[in-house]
Amino acid sequence: MLAIWIGAIDQGLAYAGLALGVYLTLRVLNFADITVDGSFALGGGSAALLLSEHVAPPLALLVAVALGALAGTVTGLIHTRLGVNDLFAGILTTTGLYSVTLRLMGRSNIPLTDLHLALDRLPDLGFGSDGRWLLALLLVVAGLVGLLALGLATDLGLALRAIGNNAVMARSNGISTRRGLTLGIAAGNGLVALAGALVAMYQGFADVTMGIGSLILGLGAVIVGESVLRPRTVPQALVAVVLGSVLFRAMIALALQLGMEPVDLKLATALLLLVALGLGRLRIPGVSEPGGGR
Repeated sequence: MLAIWIGAIDQGLAYAGLALGVYLTLRVLNFADITVDGSFALGGGSAALLLSEHVAPPLALLVAVALGALAGTVTGLIHTRLGVNDLFAGILTTTGLYSVTLRLMGRSNIPLTDLHLALDRLPDLGFGSDGRWLLALLLVVAGLVGLLALGLATDLGLALRAIGNNAVMARSNGISTRRGLTLGIAAGNGLVALAGALVAMYQGFADVTMGIGSLILGLGAVIVGESVLRPRTVPQALVAVVLGSVLFRAMIALALQLGMEPVDLKLATALLLLVALGLGRLRIPGVSEPGGGR
């Protein structure tokens, strides 16, 4: 039984990059980005392809991040240069990424049955491979949280936060909102693609459809984490998002343990988000802003 919960924690940590990417675009930049559905699968598919060709895992992860950032850059340019609505810009990019990912993978599914990640060097904590994954993912996520916390405290990070809070004020202070938005969206999708790669490595395969619903999963992690911890600073918010990702996966594991059919998990996810929004009173662009429900 305990192994099941360790596995759920592992999955939550693997998805933490997705939650952090959604936090960056949605909460920091105030940009509802649907590109994450496509960049998640792109990251997982590209990493799986490289790993199947015996490329070193760190290099495969870096390539996945770069491709995810490139996808985010495309969305940012469509929005800032062509004046396309944020939601529609993300839809356009995600639609195109499905074909790009499928072409890149060469097939709809890439198994990673003989994957060697050198995790044997880590202690297993008495849980075998799940224990080694737990330590490895904790190190990765801690590094991501630290980098984001430091980055958002720099002048560039403060500029991005200003753009999300009040774009008019940011422009009046000489901040390029176009460049800032594009850079922030690229960084967010790079994190999402990293999560896709980690999930593919953890579950042992990548699928071209693995990104469907990623935005909802990331949004759920953000909502649950902020509802539980009520963060008041950016570092606290980042930790809350990671915790929310773990709790979200734990809730799914609990639902399965209670006998819920897998086919009903999407409905359960939607209801969970609805309850969290009602209890948390969070300001989610297009959802909880005044007039957002009309």
